[in-house]
Amino acid sequence: MEINWIVKILFLLACFIGSAFFSGSEVALFSLDRKKIKEIYHNSPLIQEYLTRLLDFPRRLLVTILIGNTAINVAASIIAVSISFEIVKTFGFAVNIVLTLQIIILTFLILLFSEITPKVWASKNPIIFARLIAVPMYWVNVVIFPLSESVTEAIKFFVSKIRIDRTKSAIKPEEVKELANLGLEKGTIEDEEHELIHSIVGFISLTVSEIMTPRVDMIALSAESNFNDVISEITKTGRSRIPIYKDDLDDIVGIIYAKDLLPYFKNYELRKNLSLVKIARKPIFVPRTKMINDLLHEFQEKKMHIAIVVDEYGGTAGLVSLEDIIEEIIGEIRDEYDKEDNAITYLGEDKFLILGSTALAQIKEELGINLYSDESEFDTIAGFVLNFTGQIPKEDYTFEFDGHKFIVKEVLNKRIKKILVEKRAGVQA
Repeated sequence: MEINWIVKILFLLACFIGSAFFSGSEVALFSLDRKKIKEIYHNSPLIQEYLTRLLDFPRRLLVTILIGNTAINVAASIIAVSISFEIVKTFGFAVNIVLTLQIIILTFLILLFSEITPKVWASKNPIIFARLIAVPMYWVNVVIFPLSESVTEAIKFFVSKIRIDRTKSAIKPEEVKELANLGLEKGTIEDEEHELIHSIVGFISLTVSEIMTPRVDMIALSAESNFNDVISEITKTGRSRIPIYKDDLDDIVGIIYAKDLLPYFKNYELRKNLSLVKIARKPIFVPRTKMINDLLHEFQEKKMHIAIVVDEYGGTAGLVSLEDIIEEIIGEIRDEYDKEDNAITYLGEDKFLILGSTALAQIKEELGINLYSDESEFDTIAGFVLNFTGQIPKEDYTFEFDGHKFIVKEVLNKRIKKILVEKRAGVQA
């Protein structure tokens, strides 16, 4: 009798150890960075190979772990019930009381020694734990493969039949930002990664109208222009793609690529008879409201880098390029042709020189000055000034709004280029 008890208790302890093995393995293996496995285990090629093979099929690995853990816990329950009946026979205790105590004690022991403890230890030491379990877990995975593969395929089949409303289950952009902020606070991500996540989240909700070059800033040429006109414009502006129009900017007929002009340099007759319309590439026309992530996919599909933005009346509203989209994710891309004008220049004593094209959102974020109103139909400080004054102001025109002083410093071709802003005291960004 005593030997029988000892054997059962030893088997029960083995079940606890086995369950701890699977529980800890789940945490350790899935917290490893696959890209760094070779670097971490460079002195252990066998461990490196086994871990790589395991993580090549993460779904199958997870199923193997769950099958193993479930089987061992069921075995532990059977052994515990057997021990309970031995206690009832030996000591004459009531069956109900013994079984109830057995369930409580077994649950507590499994949670403490086979779930919580190994998972906590594995989460703190994933590299060490993974090294310890790599070989046995690999062979367990091989042995259970037929069963785990069958279960995996069954799961795929049933999941494919379930209709999931992804709009309700999808994580919201605000939640992604909160997670990024938390990661930055905890030190799990760097500043650059934090900024990139925020840029990508913002990117998803942006429309073409928010990043386009407005019509008044577009560089375009008449379709009647000659070869020298085009080369001169390309040289002066540094643009490699220039829209061409027939009568006016509302009649864009194509995009001239600088590289398409190369064959004409050596042949005067070709240059002389050059027709821009014939060599121009067909333009893409997109509405102002198109989401820029959709436009990015369209650029990829059509292998284009530039699109003409049209308003609700079919007129040209502006131009948007692949570079504009990329800059929304990674920040400003400057080349030798870009001017180094800052949108907001600090002049000291709460004075700032601001470009007219600066977004009100940027001014609010950096200076703490809110120029929005409930009926705002403008996005830039130039639009705000025009709306407030009701006219195109002359240079040095001065007015006040919400205690802040605004001075129009530069007007060019009926466009407000620069505004000097003096913040009222006490306003913080």
